[in-house]
Amino acid sequence: MGKLLVPLVAAVGLALLPMLGLGGYVLNVMVMIFIFTMLAVSLDLVMGWAGQFSFAHAAFFGIGAYTAAIAQRDFNTGFWLNLPAGIVTTGLSGLLLGLPALRLRGHFLAIVTIAFQTIVYLALTQWKSVTGGQFGIEVRPVEGLATIGSFYYLALALSVITVAIGWALTHSRLGRAWQAVRDDEVLARAIGLNTTAFKLAAFVLAAGFAGAAGVLVAHHVRGVTPDDFTVLTSATIVAMVVVGGRGTIWGPVAGAVVFTALPEVLGFAASYRLVIYGFLMILMIIVMPEGVFGAWLQRRGK
Repeated sequence: MGKLLVPLVAAVGLALLPMLGLGGYVLNVMVMIFIFTMLAVSLDLVMGWAGQFSFAHAAFFGIGAYTAAIAQRDFNTGFWLNLPAGIVTTGLSGLLLGLPALRLRGHFLAIVTIAFQTIVYLALTQWKSVTGGQFGIEVRPVEGLATIGSFYYLALALSVITVAIGWALTHSRLGRAWQAVRDDEVLARAIGLNTTAFKLAAFVLAAGFAGAAGVLVAHHVRGVTPDDFTVLTSATIVAMVVVGGRGTIWGPVAGAVVFTALPEVLGFAASYRLVIYGFLMILMIIVMPEGVFGAWLQRRGK
């Protein structure tokens, strides 16, 4: 209960935040923090717990967003139908990618996921009859949640659910199997674990959560365009996990807060954002290779 007290207090504090009379700009930034929290925590299942490299998370993010946009345009669906549709579509996409790709390891797996990310981006830009090309697709707001204040609570609820499910999975038998695969896959296979199946489970679950985040962002910004789902977005999500601390759940949450708020703070240096990100990544890998939260856990253990 002591471990859950701080997250509960934080969730209650976030729920009370709109009552302080904050402007729409701050609430918009908070919504994006919630969305990237979902992405970072879900990617951590693959990178931090199962120990697999993936640079395709923005592809799943985009597939979920475009699933919502296309379904609403062609079938007049609402958010509550788009959400499960986006989760299922991205989960299946993760399954189709994972079946052949997860037989590879390390850099080879990373290259395959980058290739998948590139293919998805090209499909979004070139399949104009379906995706609208660079013009994208307009999306209506969530029914009954047209204001940013009301949408804030929806985004908060989905991010809390994602973190809670991630915490439950990583503290279950499945989570222990992921750790075994991460720490020594050969040994895990030798003691009878189906390592491919466990890695595939992490991949599919992470893709599903990314799809949910995609549906959420499509309704938040009320439209989708391909440039929101590039390999740079995938790299940013990876940075959130690495800087925050892989295999910690709370580390990626901290990483999502930092990397989503940082561009707003550094608005005066927008042209140098990538340089700052790169310097920050290099510094963290040298000084704290286990990430901020991982370093804190290590010191607390000592």
